[in-house]
Order: sequence, then structure tokens, then C-alpha cells
Amino acid sequence: MKTIKTIASILTLACITFTSCEEVDNPTNELKTITLSRSEADVAKQNCDFAWNMFDHVNKTSGNAIVSPLSATYAMCMTANGANGATRDEIYKALGFEDFSNEDVNNYLHKLTTQLTSLDLKTTLHIANSLWHNSSYQILNEYISSTKTYYDADVMPLDVNNAVTQVNDWCSDKTNGLINDLLKPNQVDEFTAAVLVNAMYFDSQWKNKFNKKATYKSKFYCADNSTPTVEYMSGKQDFKHVNTLTFSMASLDFGNGAFTLKFILPNKNYTTDGEYYTFNDCITEIKTTGWNEISKKEYSEDGTINIPKFSFKNHIDMKPIYQEMGIISAFNSSADFSNMSTYPFLLITSASQSNYFEIDEDGATAASASSTVTGDLLAIAPFTLNRPFIFVLTEQSTGAILFIGKVEKL
Repeated sequence: MKTIKTIASILTLACITFTSCEEVDNPTNELKTITLSRSEADVAKQNCDFAWNMFDHVNKTSGNAIVSPLSATYAMCMTANGANGATRDEIYKALGFEDFSNEDVNNYLHKLTTQLTSLDLKTTLHIANSLWHNSSYQILNEYISSTKTYYDADVMPLDVNNAVTQVNDWCSDKTNGLINDLLKPNQVDEFTAAVLVNAMYFDSQWKNKFNKKATYKSKFYCADNSTPTVEYMSGKQDFKHVNTLTFSMASLDFGNGAFTLKFILPNKNYTTDGEYYTFNDCITEIKTTGWNEISKKEYSEDGTINIPKFSFKNHIDMKPIYQEMGIISAFNSSADFSNMSTYPFLLITSASQSNYFEIDEDGATAASASSTVTGDLLAIAPFTLNRPFIFVLTEQSTGAILFIGKVEKL
């Protein structure tokens, strides 16, 4: 007779995202867009809301930080496909998908997977998924089939004695060697039921590159009041911007404009003796007004934009964030993953995300790795980012948010 102590089946889910820049000569490249159905557009809107809700929780920690909401969405939706009852409902509610069926959500993600990759001839974007399953546990054929159908997942046997190497090698292959240590030693053992991985590779360049000769050095006024001297890339160009009560936002396009990087700089709050609005103030306005509504108000105008060159990485324990967002039962003994396996004792034991982001005169480089383990019981000229700011990497036509980050210190 099995006891709770001996029940240790594990499901590992992960997402990896890599972004970099490469010169591609294609002067005839035209902007393409993704057409969404009404239900898909509603899912897309809710996914943007989820992105800002997630970043709101991440922002509670001081210092530089970055998350990949799209990676988290892929991971948690693949998880939700195997969940049932309150477990599935809590995951969907946290994602903002409580009014949608699995099919609605899966169709939206499938469309992103198949069409994001061909929007821009100057951008290389690969999205790959995999399901590694332990033959000692019965992963339902229906679950495997849906993972193949909606996520085009590679389905492979899991050798528990070599699983960490297997999965990490797969990740390395899909991310051009950038992510090769997603799973840690001893993270997979004979009680592991399955490993799910989503990998994205994005390679692009600014639509209008910065002239390296124009790069200059100046101070950056950090949140901790330090003032290091950093390199700023500078250029006069036509960029999109918008002013709101709490912030100014400037947007720079990659390639043909399908993908863009938005920079959010808090405004001065003259009701508090000219202090700047906080990131919390900015996030609150975005969540209240709506990210899509604010983005629609952007307009183009020639101006000078000065952006610090930066790179940083972070690691986030996602479990408390998901729990704060309302995913409770998935992490305790009441978890129900009966749509994934006939084995009744599966629950999420840990969730994490590791990220990397870098920008320079040519473009941006970013990487993200997320894992979930289940087992037992602007109208400012110049626009100068010389103090803490938020950045958002998005796809224009759907509004899909690939990354949100904040820079407090350089």
C-alpha cells in the first residue's frame, strides 16, 4: 500500500526563450500581421493583462528583473491541458482565461506558434515544444495527442538516468547553445512522470540601427542613488511615443516593424514636490487604462532617443507568484491532473524562471528559461533613459508580450 511519503511522481514543465541580433539584407521585406478571430482576440487581450499582473508581482522585489509572460503562458497552458476541476480553473483564472475553453486558448497559442515565425523576413523566430514521458507512468493518449496537435510537440521517451542531459541537450539545440542547463542535477529521478519544454529562438535587429560613432558616456541615476557612468546609444529618428499621467513611452521597431521594444520612463509627480512616479504607479495606470488602449495612442514624431546599453540576468522563484495569483490547489495534495495521467498523485512542487536581456546599437539579445516541477504531496525630445525604466518586447498585431523587464541599476 502506497503512502503519501512514497508518492513522488514529478512533472517538469519549462520554457526557454532566446533573442539576439543578426544582419539580414532584405530591402523588400513587408510588414505582415496575424488575423485573430473574435475569441482569439479576447484571449490575446487577457494574455496581456496576465503579463502585467505577473510583472506587478515581480516588481515587488528590488533591483533589475525580467520575466517572459509568453513563456509562462505556454508552460501553464500545457499544464492546464492536463489539469481538471479546481486545479484547471485556478490556473485559467490566474491567466485570465476563466471564460474560455481549452480549445479557445489552445487555438490562440497554436496560431502564435505557427504564424509568429513568418511575420518578418529580417527576424528569425523558432518555437519548439517537447514532451518527455516516463514509461513507468501512464500519460494519457488524449493528452499526448492534444500536445502534438496544438503545440506541435516532439514526444520522446524519458530516460530518468540520463534525463537532465537529454533535456538540456534538446534545449541547447533549439536555442543555438544559449540555454544548456535548464534542468539541474537530481531534478529528475525515477519518480518523474514527464518533462514538458517550450523553447523559442528570436533573432532580429533594429529597424533603424544606432550609429556606434554616436555612442557616448554619461551618468545613470540608479534607484539606490548611485550614479555610474554608462554607454548610451543615441540617434535622431522617427519613433513612436505616448505620454500618460504617470509615464512617457517610446517604441523602437525591429526588422519590418512586426516586433517592437517599448521603453517606459516614469514622469514627475508634481503633487509630491516633483518626485517621479514609481513603477507601481505606472503598472497601476496600465492595468486600469489597459495596455492595448495606451498602445493605440502612440504616434510618430522625429526626435532624439538616448538608451543605455545594458545586459543582466535574473532567476525568479515563480511558485509564490503563481500562488499569489490564485493557483493554490496545483501546489498541494488536492491537485487534480487526471487529464494528464491515471496516476492520482501529481502536484506542482516548484516553478522558476531564469532570464537574460541585452541591447546594443544593433538590436536586442534575450533569453528565458521557465520550469514547473510537479510531484507529491513620449513626446519628449530627447527621450533619455538616464534613470530607472521599464521595457517591453511585443509583437504588434496581436499585442503578445514576449518580455517585460525593469532596469533600476546599471
